[in-house]
Amino acid sequence: MVFSRSLASAALLSAAQALYLNSDLSFGQTNKVSTDLRTIPNFELQGKPDLPQVLSNKVILTPPAPGNQRGSIWADKSLDFLSWTIDFDFRTTGPERGSGNIQLWYAQNGKQDIGTSSVYTVGKFDGLALVIDQYAGSAGFIRGFLNDGSTDYKSHHSVDSLAFGHCEYPYRNLGRPSRIAVRQSQDNFRVDVDGHLCFESSKIRLPTGYQLGVTAASAENADSFEVFKFVVTTDNMTPDTPSLNSNSNSNTNTKKDNIPANNAWGGSSSSSTDPSADEPASAVPVDAQFADLHNRLQSMMKHISALNRDVTASQSNSLTRYSSLEDKISHLERQMNKLDSLSSIDKKLNEIQADVRQTKADLHNALDRQVAGLKSVVRDTHRTMLGRLPGIMGYVMVVVAGQALTIVGYLVYKKRKNGGFKKYI
Repeated sequence: MVFSRSLASAALLSAAQALYLNSDLSFGQTNKVSTDLRTIPNFELQGKPDLPQVLSNKVILTPPAPGNQRGSIWADKSLDFLSWTIDFDFRTTGPERGSGNIQLWYAQNGKQDIGTSSVYTVGKFDGLALVIDQYAGSAGFIRGFLNDGSTDYKSHHSVDSLAFGHCEYPYRNLGRPSRIAVRQSQDNFRVDVDGHLCFESSKIRLPTGYQLGVTAASAENADSFEVFKFVVTTDNMTPDTPSLNSNSNSNTNTKKDNIPANNAWGGSSSSSTDPSADEPASAVPVDAQFADLHNRLQSMMKHISALNRDVTASQSNSLTRYSSLEDKISHLERQMNKLDSLSSIDKKLNEIQADVRQTKADLHNALDRQVAGLKSVVRDTHRTMLGRLPGIMGYVMVVVAGQALTIVGYLVYKKRKNGGFKKYI
């Protein structure tokens, strides 16, 4: 089946890229944030004075009105991986002189220690704060702050001077969501915005076990901050073992929660991890063997469940992408049909143009024929008149002679009348 092959290809591609979706720390990856329009699974909402508004496809941390609002979203679970990527989609709208800020946090006990605070109102915290605001009256800045819990940001005389990296980014009233991508790998820490590098450092290494969260605050002229997507992906499915916080004497917790991937699937491990690895089975009590087998089975089931969730999420993403691709193909087909209709219209226009040209030529030919005929008639009439002109001149001479004789006769009559004898009575 073609669709099954597509899903298999997508799964293989995902495995090849070694990126795994952490659904417990993500929302909005399927363009759907909440189903009940009140809560977000695996996240806690906080707000002052009002809680953030949850819609089906986004969370409004601070509304357009009124101002002086605070809102936050905190993950219930911690991020127990050393290499991870956070894709964070948000949008900011507001009046011309509106202001506010939004922060992305990765901090220890962030839900309790930070809550709805911004980087300017938080006290001591341990972790990372990525701040997006209109720093120094600019159109927008993205800045990174680090703290090990020793600096009180709320009472610090110049919080802005504590930033370790920044870039300019005009984020307000874009009419579209902006995407912030935070990536920590084995040898680098990097922040991208809309697919372009903002800043990076090879000297930063954040520990595991911290909480992820987003906080926003608006001023009197409020900016509205909306979150559409918060997606966390990791390079592996198995949580990394904390090197300093783990208890090596607690074998049960180590095997259940912090066991490396190769041990979880029955691979080899060093003798320091499993002191009884070189002992024969007969030397180990049955209860200990059963407990060890039970722990291993539990760990295996845990990873199988995680794998099942990842496969389900991958299938869901593949279905979403497949539906989106189908919609785009349908839209493209409709556009192609419009192009076909345009080509037929162009053909008809060409035919009409040819008809107009033919009609114009016929009119010109008919006009030329009429003019030629008129010239011929005038020429014939002229010749006829020239041929009849002598006869006409004769008639004219007769008329003129008659008139002359009449005048002469009249003059003779008048002369004789005046020269005769007059009779008087």
